[in-house]
Amino acid sequence: MKDKKFIGFDLGAESGRCVVALLNDNKITLHEVHRFNTHSIKYENGFHWDILAIYKEIIAGLINAQKVYGCVFDGIGIDTWAVDYVLIDSDGRIIGYPYHYRDDRTDGMMEEAFRIVPMSEIYNKTGIQFAQFNTLFQLLSEKKRKSNLLNVTDKMLLIPDFLNYLLSGKKKAEFTNATTTSLVDANTRKWSWELIDAFGLPRKIFPEIVEPGTILGTLLPSVVEQTGLSKNIPVIAGASHDTASAVVSVPAYESNNARGASWAFLSSGTWSLMGIELKQSLLSEQAMEYNFTNEGGVEKTTRFIKNIIGLWPIQECRRYWQEKSKEYSYPELVSMASENGFSRAWIDLSDPRFLKAGEMPEKITAYLRETGQTVKSNIGFIIRVVLESLAFSYRNTITEIESISGNKIKILHAVGGGIQNELLTQLTADAIGRNVLAGPIEGTIIGNIGVQAIASGDIPDIHAWRMIVAKSFELKMYEPKDSSYFNENEVNYKNILR
Repeated sequence: MKDKKFIGFDLGAESGRCVVALLNDNKITLHEVHRFNTHSIKYENGFHWDILAIYKEIIAGLINAQKVYGCVFDGIGIDTWAVDYVLIDSDGRIIGYPYHYRDDRTDGMMEEAFRIVPMSEIYNKTGIQFAQFNTLFQLLSEKKRKSNLLNVTDKMLLIPDFLNYLLSGKKKAEFTNATTTSLVDANTRKWSWELIDAFGLPRKIFPEIVEPGTILGTLLPSVVEQTGLSKNIPVIAGASHDTASAVVSVPAYESNNARGASWAFLSSGTWSLMGIELKQSLLSEQAMEYNFTNEGGVEKTTRFIKNIIGLWPIQECRRYWQEKSKEYSYPELVSMASENGFSRAWIDLSDPRFLKAGEMPEKITAYLRETGQTVKSNIGFIIRVVLESLAFSYRNTITEIESISGNKIKILHAVGGGIQNELLTQLTADAIGRNVLAGPIEGTIIGNIGVQAIASGDIPDIHAWRMIVAKSFELKMYEPKDSSYFNENEVNYKNILR
């Protein structure tokens, strides 16, 4: 195979990076050329993304890629977080700063939505979990606060779709991210016009949905002029939802299917996304009760997932301590948690208080007091509480997946930056009583590149890409060492959740 070069952008809620991937001899190497903040603005009237500052970083990344690796590449792809969007008019002008999903304007909007269309009806159509930041509830808030705004909107573009538009001039909605809006029909893989009409949303604002791996076009002349890149580089709508990209990187040796998923995946970072890859959606009452989501995947698959707040509480604790007293590195925090030993105290990570930023250590200790548990103020204890709560959440989720799907999970594949926390990864293996194969760390960007390579015809399919991933990156197996702590305390943990 001829050597190939791709540019991938991976944007998270705090930071983003531009990576050049070199593909040769059926191995991939990654080379970061730009790292940047994903700029946000919080002021009296809301919490927003500074989307043009983010776009400026995209251009800077392309310039750096050109300086180091030349002007010719085989594709450019972008993945980001889900649900947030940019409104543009018919001339492509931005209508206001796009909102951040942690803005509080959606407080109470789910309940208002369910008065229009019952919860079960929404789930039966879309299969998407209920979270107040889903695009549906954001749009309803938009409509309620500024009733004419959506009427003057030409298109609503989710964040990666908007960035693709700025590079290619094409206004499309990539499927994996579109599903997170709660407005895509799980069976047809198209917009649910029935729901859109029921909620009084203008049909015209919803762009055509395209499958992951769609080549949108080549770079706009203005981008070519700014970056020095070749005008013939394809802009590819890859698996633009970062979790969809992460799942593409899972080095699984056998395929999941609708009849028997033998492996589960965990994308571990600010959020923890845990689930299985299937050929069709699971829309049962039990799936809705357990709040599982059926999000779009690559090659006509469905990602049957539970969203769990991941390392966000630890990130927020670290920020709190940095502001109040001292800056700790993540390895230092993990070391203190390890030295603390078992906490025998846990939090319900789905409690809404832990979603919002600010005062996280105080929120954790307040929850422990409210539930009659042991409370200690030392840092190691607080971090250990979060890590054990995560491990218990993973244990519950594996059990729920097996119950809903009827499949027996043999191994958990863990990808993403969170696997660098070896204490958490070992606790996860102990909690679920199964082997955890950790790696690759750079799962999201690797999946991003994989979809580009498949779209360009260089790799035949996901299975072939996963074999390349397995050969290209170091993987580490964690076997359960002692599950007794989690077995003995499972009832106590579940009592806390009640």
